[in-house]
Amino acid sequence: MSLARLTEAPSLIITRLDPRTRIISAMACVLAAVSMTRTTGQIGMVLAAFALALLAEVNWRDMLHRLAHVEGFMVVLLILLPLTMEGRTLIAFGPLALSEPGLMRALAIVLKVNAAVIATMALLATIEPVRLGRGLASLGMPARLVHILLFLVRYQSLFREEGARLMEAMRARGFAPRLDLRTWRAYGNFTGMLLVRSMERAERVEESMRCRGFSGKFPLRTTRALSLVDFAFLLAMACALAALIILDRFA
Repeated sequence: MSLARLTEAPSLIITRLDPRTRIISAMACVLAAVSMTRTTGQIGMVLAAFALALLAEVNWRDMLHRLAHVEGFMVVLLILLPLTMEGRTLIAFGPLALSEPGLMRALAIVLKVNAAVIATMALLATIEPVRLGRGLASLGMPARLVHILLFLVRYQSLFREEGARLMEAMRARGFAPRLDLRTWRAYGNFTGMLLVRSMERAERVEESMRCRGFSGKFPLRTTRALSLVDFAFLLAMACALAALIILDRFA
């Protein structure tokens, strides 16, 4: 199962790349997006991220659905930041005033976040979780963080099912959410029971793994050398990002 099914038929160009190449490229895109200081460079970074999405042949409907979750936070930012930053007033609504510096800062953040998210989804969303974990381990990521990622991908469905069973049991006892203290108390009990059952499940999983000889490390296959396709892709990414940074600094 892929980490996020954004493609029905993944791009042959992207899937041929080594996971390390895709991880390094995604990190470079995020750093480049964050470093942009002008609107020209930020828009260029968004366009480059969309170009990566086209190269990866993503399912645009699924991708836009995932972006909608991000845009919800961006809308709040676009509303609050112009109201809280001082500067030249663009629009005033009684005691409320939208400042130009706040609006420009909010737009810059929106462009940077969207560029980083789109590029990351295009490059990483179709990597198998195990391959992603191996790639992170090969790049020197702490083993415990890799273990947490692999366990999260493996057992999140079990915890979701456990939560669904608890919620079904609450509804069978006549629970109906309302805006009152009883509802918040019930949700607190639900969260506590979910944590307790998750701990119990984690202990059983640990015991079963130790019975199978788990010593705290997952065996990783020997890392193969990067191919010419990987080097060519990394070179193309470096040139494109360097051009965008130059455009941002000197245009």
